[in-house]
Amino acid sequence: MKARSALGWLLAVCLMAPGLSYAQGAPPPSPPPSEAASAPASTPPPPPAEAAAPTAPVAKPQPVATHPAAKVALPRDKPATPGQSSPAPSAKPVEMPKSAPPVRMSQPPANSPGAAPVLTDAAADQPIALPAPPSIASVFAPSFMRWALLAGLLVAGTCAYVGVYVVLKRIVFVGVALAEVSSAGVALALLVGFNPFIGAVALMFVGIGLFSVRWSPRKVSQEAFIGIGWAVASALGVILIAKSAQGEAHMHDLLFGNILTVDPVDVRHTAIGMAAVLLIHALFSKEFLFVSFDADTANAMGYRARAWDMLLYATIGLAIAFSIHTVGVLLAFSALVLPAVTALLLTHRMKSALIASVLLGLIPVPIGLYLSFARDLPSSATIVAIMFAFLLALGAFSRLRSRYGAH
Repeated sequence: MKARSALGWLLAVCLMAPGLSYAQGAPPPSPPPSEAASAPASTPPPPPAEAAAPTAPVAKPQPVATHPAAKVALPRDKPATPGQSSPAPSAKPVEMPKSAPPVRMSQPPANSPGAAPVLTDAAADQPIALPAPPSIASVFAPSFMRWALLAGLLVAGTCAYVGVYVVLKRIVFVGVALAEVSSAGVALALLVGFNPFIGAVALMFVGIGLFSVRWSPRKVSQEAFIGIGWAVASALGVILIAKSAQGEAHMHDLLFGNILTVDPVDVRHTAIGMAAVLLIHALFSKEFLFVSFDADTANAMGYRARAWDMLLYATIGLAIAFSIHTVGVLLAFSALVLPAVTALLLTHRMKSALIASVLLGLIPVPIGLYLSFARDLPSSATIVAIMFAFLLALGAFSRLRSRYGAH
């Protein structure tokens, strides 16, 4: 019986083999004889396999288009052989697009010495014009620039004139102290609520009275008391400004000034005050000179040196008060000292020193305003920088003249 069952199983497999090879395209592996012999007789033969659906044809890979800028071409996919993994595509290095050609400075031609270089494009060789500096007429065309110029000329000319007396009498620190006292007066006026100019003038006269008193010249020098007055006035100004509603903004304008914000009313008041100062000096220039150079001889000849000193201090204080109200402490004090020092380095006569000091105070004002407008710089600080540049240049010239002129 077992022999017949095995023979039937073998006959059934042989009859099913043509159908499987037609459906799958390959003959199925036949079981080994040991398994066929050990198969139980009661196991029915497996049903014939259904015909598998025909597989769809595989599309051939198309080449990938390359990007014109990156220039990267992806390789085509190759069919992997049985038992071998497909190799990874090797990417070519990415070529970045070239940058724009650099901009270079073209040299002026040989037949035009002094010609300014212009920017040119290295590829197209087309010149790129640099912005031309503004003209003087266009800078001073706005009304606020004209008012600033007029106010600056009034302040610089007057302070440079009285500054000669300040430098000769060695009371430069008095000018600093009076400036701080005037600033404290402005702060007090802002806190109380009245005209800042009145507060500056009132407190300035108080300072003049205190600085003119000979407290104890044998024990403590007069400069020490002036320094105390400067320190107290500075502290008082900061405290009063801090309690004011518009403190910090006005403190900045008070210290550094904003000459571009002056209006016709400020210019008119400044012109009246400076005219009064110059008129007093024109009437009493002889007495001021005498007291400034030799106070003891002036007392011996019947001049009241202390009274004339107070009047001189009053004119200096008025000039400082009007200047601070218009342009701030920085430009006021700089115009009081820098032109006078430069003039005294160049000249040896009082009249020449006064004229030179006024000119050295007036010239930096339009230059500084022009540069501040053209280069977007602070106006007052630029004017002070021009004054200091004149001091350096003319001081060096005076030094060289005194050294090599004697030989």
